[in-house]
Amino acid sequence: MSQSAQMQAAAPAQSEIPAAAPHNPGLDRRFSRSVRDNVVAEVVIQGVRLSAMVILARALGAAEFGIFRVLLVVAMLSVTALQPGLMEALVQRRRLTAAHESTAWLISAVLGLAGVAMLYCGAPLIARLMAMPRLAAGVRLISIPVFLDCVAITSSAYLQRELRFGTLAAAEVAAEVAFVIVAMALLWTPLASWSLMAGLTARVAGRALFLLFAAPRFPRAWPSLAAARDLRRFAAGVWGGNILSTVSGNADYLLVGRLLGATELGFYVLAWDLLRFVPDRLYKVAGRVAFPAFCLLQDNDAELGRGYRNFLQYIGRVVLPVAACAAVAAPELIGVVYGARWLPAAQPLRLLAGGLALVGLRTGMGAVYYAKGRPVIDIYLHSGRLLMLVVTVCGLAGTGLSGISAGMSGVEAVISVAGLIVACSLAALTPADLLKAALPGIRLALACALATALGKAIALWCGVNGPLVLAFIGLPPAAIFVWLEGQTLGALLSSAFDWNRIQGTEFSQL
Repeated sequence: MSQSAQMQAAAPAQSEIPAAAPHNPGLDRRFSRSVRDNVVAEVVIQGVRLSAMVILARALGAAEFGIFRVLLVVAMLSVTALQPGLMEALVQRRRLTAAHESTAWLISAVLGLAGVAMLYCGAPLIARLMAMPRLAAGVRLISIPVFLDCVAITSSAYLQRELRFGTLAAAEVAAEVAFVIVAMALLWTPLASWSLMAGLTARVAGRALFLLFAAPRFPRAWPSLAAARDLRRFAAGVWGGNILSTVSGNADYLLVGRLLGATELGFYVLAWDLLRFVPDRLYKVAGRVAFPAFCLLQDNDAELGRGYRNFLQYIGRVVLPVAACAAVAAPELIGVVYGARWLPAAQPLRLLAGGLALVGLRTGMGAVYYAKGRPVIDIYLHSGRLLMLVVTVCGLAGTGLSGISAGMSGVEAVISVAGLIVACSLAALTPADLLKAALPGIRLALACALATALGKAIALWCGVNGPLVLAFIGLPPAAIFVWLEGQTLGALLSSAFDWNRIQGTEFSQL
């Protein structure tokens, strides 16, 4: 969780949320509206991103994508290290003052400046450690956008606290448009090898600048030690969890790149990203909305438990079928969309599918930890994941990419089950409740996988090749999904887009 504030519009800055608030129809509407805004933004973002990445994948090689992933990891680690849990602390606090915001902003700005200096001076060392000489220039290029991201944390926290995810979604769209414009502008020039790195720089800077202009939250009071102490306890736990989450979530990329090279890393990245595509989208449209929403229910275990159980059930109904279908149709999906040169990613994708399906179920897990004031749980989970990851990747490096992928699938499965059980206990649920919530998704996954296999068999029997094969493979499971889940999908869309019909909808049923 990962890969993040002030409540003036709804109430005075120093007002306190009741400890055990009753059902709040206003929260229902704000949650649904936030999910709706995120859905619209994700449709736009992914339409732009997928079109651009297919073009980039066909024009560039796997090695360029391997270097790009390492640079992305460096950027993520830098942002996480330089933002010590302050954004989450601003969102989670019941009572928030101008001094809290000003203190958080000053700390982040100072750390951001220090980060610029460290990245610029340490770029050659990072490139040598990864055995990727071209990486040094990319690290220096990303340093200024990382600073801008630090400065924008109070703006992001304010928007999350107000559930103004429409503005946050617009920032994501602007960032993706910036990435595409810069990357595509360089693709057919002598600087084509820079397209991905320069695009990443534009993405990070574009999002930060949009937030700073859309919701400027600069210091309005003097920073204070008292405010820093108020934020420190929660922020420290979040920071530790975020750092470990970012390290453990990306250490396999660094190890695969260092042990097997940039080309093998490119194939591994493609397999991982295809499987993580839907879970990441669900986090963007619903998972990050769950954090501030669950915070408002943090002292009402019954409501929190119902909300998390139903949230988990709906996530499973999407994530598990998609993972099953992707595993069955991996060669056709990769070969048609990205080209034959990327077919070596098909086997890693199949091997990763089981573990990453369970990763998708973790979408709302961190929101429960944070809402209950227990971010330290992330530290334990990600410490265990990191240890298992290092042992697995290093121990299986001799077996190549397939062995590492199978091992990583097992690591993800173990950590996912453990984390979900802990989240359920905090939300007053039992492991039986967890299994009951996951069963509809499991049944749907089996049905969709069988439909995908049937579609492949029909395409093979008819001798269908090229893009048309995706229709044979995709339409049967899509029909099964709509047949079995059409009513649920319609209810969710109605809840998000039809205000007159959601007045009586309870948050626990979303």
